[in-house]
Formats: sequence, C-alpha cells, structure tokens
Amino acid sequence: MPRVCGVIAAAALGALLLPVWPVLRVSDEGSTIGYLPLSEGERFTITYVHSIDHLPIEEDLVLRDGRLVAETTRIRQFGAGMGQIPGEGTGYADGEWWVIDDLGRDVGTELALRVGSPSVDHRLVADGTEVRLSPCLAAHRVTLDPARAATLPLLISGAPNPRC
Repeated sequence: MPRVCGVIAAAALGALLLPVWPVLRVSDEGSTIGYLPLSEGERFTITYVHSIDHLPIEEDLVLRDGRLVAETTRIRQFGAGMGQIPGEGTGYADGEWWVIDDLGRDVGTELALRVGSPSVDHRLVADGTEVRLSPCLAAHRVTLDPARAATLPLLISGAPNPRC
C-alpha cells in the first residue's frame, strides 16, 4: 500500500509540473511575470493610445502554428505610422473605428514590446483578462511568446500582475 501511495503522489506531482497548458507567456526584461490563456487559433489584443494623436489603437494577434500573427488593427483615424498599406488586408469603417482585417502578418515566435508611459496605456487583453502594462512597466522591454505552462506555476502566478 505505501508503494501505491508513493506512485500516486509522484504522478500527482508530475501532473502539476508537466507543461501542458497552452499560454501566452509575458516576460519583463527576461523574467516571466505571468501567463494568459492562449490556444492555437485564439486571439489576444494589444491596446494603447497613439503618442501623437492621442487616439486609441487596438491590434489583434492570433496564435497560428506556434507563431504570432497580426490579424487586425483598429484605429480611430489615420495618423503618424498608422493606416492601411496597399495590398495588405481589407479596410472598412466600423462605427468610430477604421478596421484593417485579414492582415496575416507573421510576427514570429516572440513579440517584443517597449511599454509606453502611463498616458500611452499599453494593455493586453486575452480571454476576458486585461493586463495594464504602462503603470508599472513604462520603458521596460516586455516580451510575449506562446508557450506551455505547468499547472502549478499557473496556480501560483496566474495572469500577469505587474507590481510597481
């Protein structure tokens, strides 16, 4: 009986430590600060306020074949560095927004983001969870990459919660 209990305990511990859950790992200057759920084919959004025209921008990325792919950009008006590139995606008006959809722009296996000041208000949104980056991580290099996480770290750290 003690041997059976030991095997069960080892199996339970292994299950807690085996990286099985698909996630978007969020790292600050190389150190993991948390995870957001992200399975193959699912989207997450990066939102921020444009530093020149002070209008919101939303960018949707999807996980495709283990790579991050930019799919949609939503802007309030064309501004410096913003707009549709001829031949890329489909642009259309949607209420107050101009939407550029079907971009299919391969970002790669990691996205590095230099977080803007609190007025830029960089945020990540995935599966109903919002993570505000700018209040505590302004000027930091935050990386986003698809990964697999074990149950135990997910229970301990969960969604990223940047600390000031």
